[in-house]
Amino acid sequence: MRQLPPQSEPTFGFTDSPFGECCIVFSTEGICALTFPEDRESALYDIEQRFPETNFTQNDAKAKRFASMIFEKKEIPTLNPIGTDFQQTVWNALKNIPVGETTTYTKIAEAIGRSKAVRAVGTAIGANPIAFLIPCHRVIRTDGGLGGFRWGLEVKKKMLEWEKK
Repeated sequence: MRQLPPQSEPTFGFTDSPFGECCIVFSTEGICALTFPEDRESALYDIEQRFPETNFTQNDAKAKRFASMIFEKKEIPTLNPIGTDFQQTVWNALKNIPVGETTTYTKIAEAIGRSKAVRAVGTAIGANPIAFLIPCHRVIRTDGGLGGFRWGLEVKKKMLEWEKK
């Protein structure tokens, strides 16, 4: 994974969301991660795995402001997802799924011109660092099943229900 340079002011914070506590990782370049971990310890482990050797500061107040922007005002702040070119392509395709709708892994593979790469697309979706804002929760199996979700199927269900309101 790419490191966040010190001049980008790598920061993280915990705050409440409609789906439980979330952890938001951000820098001067934008939001790098939005996760819904089981607990803070697992969130910190996730940050260390995504950004080894990056020194972060904690700012829960700023995370709370981001959460207000995202979940109350329904604004999308600047995003800075860090991944391979293929992952970026898949994540950009996810942004085209309309709020309140779902699509399938197969349709995402077709949308990026890689119809035979459904498994690779699924892996890229699973690696999405910015849950909710890069809406991987809107991708379901072809048979209509929810499929997986890194932060748990209950969180995925809550997100889908919340967006339909």
